[in-house]
Amino acid sequence: MKKVLIALFFFIALQISVCAKELKFIQFSDTHLSSEGKDYRGRKVGAAAEYLREAVKQINKRNDIDFVVFTGDNIDTANRTDLKLFLQLVNKLNKPYYVVIGNHEVFRHQHFGKKEFMRTVWFYHPPMLFKGPSYVFKANKDIVFIVVDGANEMMPSPSGHFKKETLDWLDKKLEKYKNKKVIIAQHFPLIPPTKKYSHDTVDVDKYFTVLNGHDNVIAIISGHFHTDKFIYKKGIYHLSAPAFVSPPHEYKIITVTYEPKYLFAKPSEFEIKQELVPMGQANEEDSFVIEQTGN
Repeated sequence: MKKVLIALFFFIALQISVCAKELKFIQFSDTHLSSEGKDYRGRKVGAAAEYLREAVKQINKRNDIDFVVFTGDNIDTANRTDLKLFLQLVNKLNKPYYVVIGNHEVFRHQHFGKKEFMRTVWFYHPPMLFKGPSYVFKANKDIVFIVVDGANEMMPSPSGHFKKETLDWLDKKLEKYKNKKVIIAQHFPLIPPTKKYSHDTVDVDKYFTVLNGHDNVIAIISGHFHTDKFIYKKGIYHLSAPAFVSPPHEYKIITVTYEPKYLFAKPSEFEIKQELVPMGQANEEDSFVIEQTGN
């Protein structure tokens, strides 16, 4: 009887230890960094490097962030010089980071396509040594991130296009990680946060057909529209991010909390929350002004 009680005690202790878990990461989108570009349509591309440098310093003061994801248009035009500058800045992060390709930063006719982009990222950030622009990384033992590339390197366009081979690859990865929960990171949202038809994703129904064949995707994070939006539809959170290049230069802190239904069960009952952190605004002379925010 005593042994049974002891075993029961340890079982209860284990159950209590399996309390709500938390994953917290940061999303940047549409940084549009440029070393020579001029500001346009409210985009402070000339000051983007300084804002990013200060944001990195701010993030490094936090000890509750697991990693950072940059969801595309990290640079304003397709060239190695600006991507190198971007990577040198974000390499100062004391946390892991991952990069998604946007429509602004690859163009094969300018001799800077996806292969050149990824090779540059690999060179300056070896942990990003993945086979291609679509890849997988594990956030923790419960949650997997799948980065899905939808950029057109042959003819850069504001419309996202997920090729058949990309969707076939995604389908296989979702099946492979069917016992995990999945968050997808991409530049182009599947549900537009605002009406801007030139930016809509092509053949989006084909993408949803893949998603409908699985039940492990809990969220899709994206940028592109330069608009913050939080949509929950058919069991999936769709989170669109504002453009970091434009005032008030915001990045997003995303918190995922969850707990198993019972001991040894796969994760369930997820909740996702977001917080926008503004860095400040440039004044009329375009000098750099930072508004202090809490850590």
